[in-house]
Amino acid sequence: EPYANIVGSNLNAGWYNTARPHEPGGLEVTFSASMARAPSSLLTYDVLSLGLTGELEQGSPSEAPTVAGTMDNRPELVYSYTDGPGGVVPEAVEFARFTLPNGSGVDMFPLPMAQLTVGLPFGTDVSARFVPMIQLGDYGQIGLWGVGGRHSISQWVPVVKNLKFLDVAVQGGYTRVNTRVLVEVEPLPMSGLVPPPGPVYDFDDQYVVMQAEGWTVNLIASQTIAFFTIYEGVGYASSLVGIDLEGHFPIPDIVTSGEVPEDIGKPTYSVEKDPVSLHYENLENLRINVGARFKLGILTLHYDFTHTLYSTHSAGIGISFR
Repeated sequence: EPYANIVGSNLNAGWYNTARPHEPGGLEVTFSASMARAPSSLLTYDVLSLGLTGELEQGSPSEAPTVAGTMDNRPELVYSYTDGPGGVVPEAVEFARFTLPNGSGVDMFPLPMAQLTVGLPFGTDVSARFVPMIQLGDYGQIGLWGVGGRHSISQWVPVVKNLKFLDVAVQGGYTRVNTRVLVEVEPLPMSGLVPPPGPVYDFDDQYVVMQAEGWTVNLIASQTIAFFTIYEGVGYASSLVGIDLEGHFPIPDIVTSGEVPEDIGKPTYSVEKDPVSLHYENLENLRINVGARFKLGILTLHYDFTHTLYSTHSAGIGISFR
């Protein structure tokens, strides 16, 4: 969850560094990076709140790190099967035991992107973000695209229009990112493991697939004196992140029946296709943004901070032709 929401917050940042739209035919190319940070409350979770069928090992802690946290002493889960009196497995048989994985200890990470903005008539400009699917070595792929727009309100308000240093505009944007990451999950190495009936899998088709989309609408203002601009914004931001396991995955189990009586009670596994689908929604989060931009000829430098569910820093460099 922390990483899903970090990505969602990053997607909605870095859209603007001034409220003044480009003139018709104006052009700006910006390279920026946004970095959101997970709140400390989402660096750990309580295992007992998940309703798992496994049991905690006696004396094991119940608090575990999320993907963004880190802990040395983590819970150990034990899975066992008991068929009760008169059954084929009269005693509890343990078929899986493992310590919950550690997190990365990284509670923030940047999302870089390039953006092209083109000026249109009537105090309007449009922006596009695009990164084609890039191969990440042997591990997976990532790609990004987005569209946005900005429209001047100052031109319609005579009092504001006459204040040459002040600009007010409305802005909106939508960004989507897709990733595929190769993983390797094989059956637990256990003594006496019985392969399940059916086809034999080498489990080489396993991927974590993420689709993340974010959209934002803002009222923004900026004040420009010579080459220096301060800008502010207030609005709403939302994100939707889906994370799926694709491919065939081994699920630990135990043999309770079959043609070979000697196998009953031994550990085995079943094979499931696409076993996990998770979705995280952050809807209508109020965002407050403040930043500064320096314009040195056609070169621009900017930095801003956004306060929302996951606070976000953005910085970038660009080339701007009005």
